[in-house]
Amino acid sequence: MKPLTLYSSLIFTALNFSPLGVSLCNGEDSHSVTNSEINWSELAVKDVEAAYQLSVINHPGMYDIRNPGFAKQLEKAKQEGLKLAVKAHSSQAFAAAISRFRTVLQDGHAGAIDTLPRELKPQKSWPGFSTVWRGDALKVYYSELDAIAKGDKLVSCDNTAINTLLVERVFRYYGEVQQPGSWWNHGWRLTIDDGNPFLSPLESCTFEKADGSTYSLKLNWTVRPDDVNEKLKNAYNGDKLPIELNWPLGNIAWISMPTYAPNEQQQADYQAMLSAIEQQHSKLMQAKAVVLDLRHNQGGSSMWSEQIASALWGSEQFKYGRYKLHKNTQVWWRTSKGNTDYFGDVVASYDTASPWYQWLKTTHESMQAAYEKSEQFYVEIVSAEQQAMPKNASQFTTPVYVIVPGQCASACLDALDSFKLFANTQLVGAPSSTDSTYMEVRLETLPSGFAKVILPIKVYVNRPREKGFYYQPDIKFNELEWTTQALVKMIAEL
Repeated sequence: MKPLTLYSSLIFTALNFSPLGVSLCNGEDSHSVTNSEINWSELAVKDVEAAYQLSVINHPGMYDIRNPGFAKQLEKAKQEGLKLAVKAHSSQAFAAAISRFRTVLQDGHAGAIDTLPRELKPQKSWPGFSTVWRGDALKVYYSELDAIAKGDKLVSCDNTAINTLLVERVFRYYGEVQQPGSWWNHGWRLTIDDGNPFLSPLESCTFEKADGSTYSLKLNWTVRPDDVNEKLKNAYNGDKLPIELNWPLGNIAWISMPTYAPNEQQQADYQAMLSAIEQQHSKLMQAKAVVLDLRHNQGGSSMWSEQIASALWGSEQFKYGRYKLHKNTQVWWRTSKGNTDYFGDVVASYDTASPWYQWLKTTHESMQAAYEKSEQFYVEIVSAEQQAMPKNASQFTTPVYVIVPGQCASACLDALDSFKLFANTQLVGAPSSTDSTYMEVRLETLPSGFAKVILPIKVYVNRPREKGFYYQPDIKFNELEWTTQALVKMIAEL
């Protein structure tokens, strides 16, 4: 079974889509529509209702006997979204209602996302400093205030502990609160005001210095200058490397994979990197360490990590490991009309010469047949043909360190599954994100044109990595700086 190339990356790229349902021009006058001219409450209510209804019709969870509480959870998401929707009088209130619908579901592959254009979003405000989550604390990454130093830890704000504030203010609208990786991914939002009218800006905070002493400061919120973005470019995952194999030190190889949803040029880069791995394999066998760098990776297709694993450890050894891991796994495709038609469009868009085309065509035909028989699922057996045990274990025993960022999910998690098949692999960095068993998403525009519903179209059954599982790092890296330079230094000292 081959996954669709872009299934998980769609969630993230969707944030850049233009609205389709509401014109930003007002008829005869053709002047720009302003925030105040739009009935945001009406749009939010209609979008939440539509997102709910489309999820009822298309989401596998509605017929998943392994998840009997899904329908009730979806209903709760609708009610929570509507509570805010009826009070939405601005674009950011609209966005908050959509976000609340999503976060109640606690699944990155479900819910809805806003696609508001930049001209309808307010400028972000900040208190003169920016923060990041590292390990178990929120720390200052950049400050323009003399009183606050980089590395200082936020202890509390407005007499409330930071962890409590994150739960109440950030995770109410973003991420999944039970995932440690989500804290890494979203913790910074506590010290940003994006205009959400349901949250009042924090007034004062208490900080702790490296020596343990504390101090308090009243916050002054102002529009964040554009030039601050340059100061924060490495705050997320450090610097972003191209797709390539390089040797930052003579005995340490660095294989960077910042995306598994590569564009045409990046696909060529992957092929070049695979050739380099093959040509330099004997050198890799003798190296002190091989680093697999997943910083900035937002998922995509698992085929890229599978090819890397095969190139490093051997094709037979990798295929057998994957077979043992997934031999009991099934994929249940939800055969609603919308899902089935979508899959047909995917088939029509593929080159018939693609090695995936026949699988796509067969899957769609099977979904269509199940739909015509009023069956809720087409069940696909993933394991296919049995793999024989290789005569020899993999000869590639060089220590492998996989750098894992907190947002690692979907195909990025599949990569961790693949790399951890082999005993010489250790994970470095942050806890990963998680996946539910609902995967392969499509997006559908909601009535306003300013939001899209996220609809997974398949559910894994008997997947070894259970719903909600996340990888903990074998070697934690809780430093503020996640630059290549800092990570190379750490790896060299192991």
